[in-house]
Amino acid sequence: VLLRLPADLHQETARTAAAEGISFNEFCVRQLRASSAKGEVTPVWAGIRDRADQMFGAHLLGLVALGSWVRGEAAATSDIDVLVVLDRSLPLTRDLYRRWDDQPPLSVDGRSIDVHFVSELAPTALWCEAAVDELVWLDQTGAIARHLAVIRRTIAEGRIVRGSVHGQPYWKGVACRASARSGAVDTLFESGSWADVVRESQEVVELALKGLLRASGIEPPRIHDVGDVLIAERDRLPAELAAHLDRLVAASRSLRRDRELAFYGAEDLTPSSFYREADATLARATARDVVSTVAPPELGGAVVRSRSCA
Repeated sequence: VLLRLPADLHQETARTAAAEGISFNEFCVRQLRASSAKGEVTPVWAGIRDRADQMFGAHLLGLVALGSWVRGEAAATSDIDVLVVLDRSLPLTRDLYRRWDDQPPLSVDGRSIDVHFVSELAPTALWCEAAVDELVWLDQTGAIARHLAVIRRTIAEGRIVRGSVHGQPYWKGVACRASARSGAVDTLFESGSWADVVRESQEVVELALKGLLRASGIEPPRIHDVGDVLIAERDRLPAELAAHLDRLVAASRSLRRDRELAFYGAEDLTPSSFYREADATLARATARDVVSTVAPPELGGAVVRSRSCA
């Protein structure tokens, strides 16, 4: 098929494709597919935007569909994943999902819309999935297109690699869930919820260390303290972490002891009365140390080396 474009439109399209880090042909294919998809679900997309506008107003940056539905591989029971991109001034809390779910559900041909609220434009797993297969329906400032272009170039350069464990995909080289959840620790600390800081810090450490194991080709066991596994598998871990291994193991073991106590308490104590600011300060510092060791800053944010986490 030969398509002739006016010279000015051709030049504008070529510039846009180059800015997004893709070929002219690929950009045209994406635009045609997007137009087709939009035509099929315009009322639903309008409903999503109306709801997002009503809930977030000027905080709304964009809407991005991703996953099996976009790829044309959705099973009969698959839902449609949509990223609701918000600016960073609006905290991401569980209440956002409650407020969204309190309203009538949205669906397409019986498929429910599953929203994911995001605000950090970093190379996380969700954004990597979006960069591979996405439909950007709304991009208020152009920041989403630019961000996806950066991730696509990073993937093309091999700095981020898609892997699979037991049939489940993950991305080597993207931000750990531990890095993302570190912000929750800070929020809890600012509110003075010391026991919750300790509990969340333990989960940050657990996620970071399990990500390290998984990216090293070691499927972590379903236990909360993986210190013994780190010791047993030290030869398979990145060589640059050898000097830090004892500290990582100690962090895993020390916070494991607090996991249930910080959450449930015990017969003769409650978490809120047992834990103090000093306990929370130490736990948060430990979590930060583990994440910064396993996930050093690269690519403009807290991301991990290709062998360090997943």
